[in-house]
Amino acid sequence: MPENEHDALAARIKAARQAHTPQETAHEKQAESAVNAGGLALRYGAEMAGAVLVSIVLGLTIDEFFSTAPWGFLIMLGFGLAAGILGVIRAYQRINADVQAMAEQQNDE
Repeated sequence: MPENEHDALAARIKAARQAHTPQETAHEKQAESAVNAGGLALRYGAEMAGAVLVSIVLGLTIDEFFSTAPWGFLIMLGFGLAAGILGVIRAYQRINADVQAMAEQQNDE
């Protein structure tokens, strides 16, 4: 088979595959983005809640051990809120970097 016929056959096969590949509808894309948004909200909430809960437990333990109520609780609550916000920011940056890498990969293809 000559090279030109081979290229023409490859082009026809590619066109046939694209014609038979189901295209995503707008509804499917919207549902997928809603699922992604829900997952992101759950992740951010878990990051924040985890940091705050751990800091509250540590603060109450410090108050119990050193009899410093409510100062250990309040100080650790402040640290927990700061750590939670920092964790959410880091998670956002990590997810954003992953999305950009995927977009660049798709552009290269």
